[in-house]
Amino acid sequence: MFSNNITEYVSEENWPELKCILKRLYSDFVVIEIPKDGNILKPNYNNNEEENEDKEENNGENKTNSAELPKELECKSEQMSKFSQIVEGEIEDCVIDLKEFSKDVRKQLYDFIRNNFKDQLQTNCKDGILTVKKAKWNENRKRKFWPNDRGDYLHFTITKENMDTNTCIDLIANRLNLKPSLFSVSGTKDRRAITVQRVSAYRIEKRRLCRQNFRGLWLSDFGYFKTKLDLGDATGNCFSIILRDVDNNLNLEEFDKRIQKWKTNGFLNYFGSQRFGACGVQTAEIGRLILNQKWEEAVKALLKPRSDSSSSKINECLKHYTDSGNAKEALQLLRYPDRFSSIEISLLRFLSNYPNGYKGALLALPRNVRTMYVHAYQSAVFNHILSRRKKSFGLACLPGDLNVLGNILTDEASKIENVCLPLPSFENKLPENEVGEWYKQIAKDDEIDYESFKKIERFNFEKVTGNVSKKFVVFLESRFGAEKGSDEFSA
Repeated sequence: MFSNNITEYVSEENWPELKCILKRLYSDFVVIEIPKDGNILKPNYNNNEEENEDKEENNGENKTNSAELPKELECKSEQMSKFSQIVEGEIEDCVIDLKEFSKDVRKQLYDFIRNNFKDQLQTNCKDGILTVKKAKWNENRKRKFWPNDRGDYLHFTITKENMDTNTCIDLIANRLNLKPSLFSVSGTKDRRAITVQRVSAYRIEKRRLCRQNFRGLWLSDFGYFKTKLDLGDATGNCFSIILRDVDNNLNLEEFDKRIQKWKTNGFLNYFGSQRFGACGVQTAEIGRLILNQKWEEAVKALLKPRSDSSSSKINECLKHYTDSGNAKEALQLLRYPDRFSSIEISLLRFLSNYPNGYKGALLALPRNVRTMYVHAYQSAVFNHILSRRKKSFGLACLPGDLNVLGNILTDEASKIENVCLPLPSFENKLPENEVGEWYKQIAKDDEIDYESFKKIERFNFEKVTGNVSKKFVVFLESRFGAEKGSDEFSA
């Protein structure tokens, strides 16, 4: 069952195959999130947003601080060039002998570090020997004294290229010495694409993110809000797709008819294939194992070597762990393990200290990642039910069908555009017809009791165990008008 289960179409017409190449380049696929307000986000490749917050908080302090390196210390430039390497995690520290320099020169050096590497480096000078290390930011203390008139969550837009959402969060968190669990999104976006989406972070100051620069990732449009983003909060996504090497014999009139049919008939509201993983990881299967509380099997499935891994070094690391079961040795194959941000490396770090702590390793992952696997299982079940229903009953309404709120449709409202299918969970009501029996049979085959969703509540957002339904068919005009209570709309 754990394929994407996308097999059916709204229209029964047998259109001839359109031969083309999809995603030859990652830039051929652009996904832009549509937040709740319906305003489509805009890509932003500038990280130079004015840091007004810094100006307000400094209140004119440090105006005399110089951001330039003192001329007297130019002879130490080789050691100081290592500061950036420390920030990036390439080296742990550097030591500089300052015995021959005056206190004034030393102070200028401290100001240089403070202005150029604020919050990222910490210094300790003893007997004229300066040691510079990566700062251990006390975020808990900082968040404790958060201004009362400021929203608890910093929202911002990320524009990313050829990178998945969780990797972006890991990169940002690692750069700022933060836990990835402080960040949340309304949905994960494709890796092999250019994508734009909103992110929220709990009590993180705007100034700390404004000055960060990443390769293939840009941050912009910052603002404080009272609430965080949750899965399903976005209205939908806007896609721009380039099809390459399209058949020269394509009949444009026939092609236009297809587009018009799509506009008129809508489309089956499948979850997209990106929800079910890439690089050999079947996220839905991981979700099933988690629901069955088969922690060891879930972890080992996540740590299998990938046939098409984007990093040969990480793949070598995974192969060693699979063959030996020794996480510590596997990590030692990476020259600088702190530079790698991935789910697999996070699991191996935990297992290197607790070799049999499979449940703990999963719990150590960010909550949005843990939730992703259970959502993938729910999505796979939904797609399977949707395909089977379309194949068995077409677009007909059935007695006992449910609406978006989980209530049985009245005769007056019995239209296919009002029919919703629930995502399997502890609280969801099932259709009172044959379709409802299909859900029960799948749960039995997968050895899942719907109580399982309640038992692993720690893994989930509220919407996993709550009453969430998704429309069977979606029409294009509905894309910007999701109903209250619905999970999301495919665009």
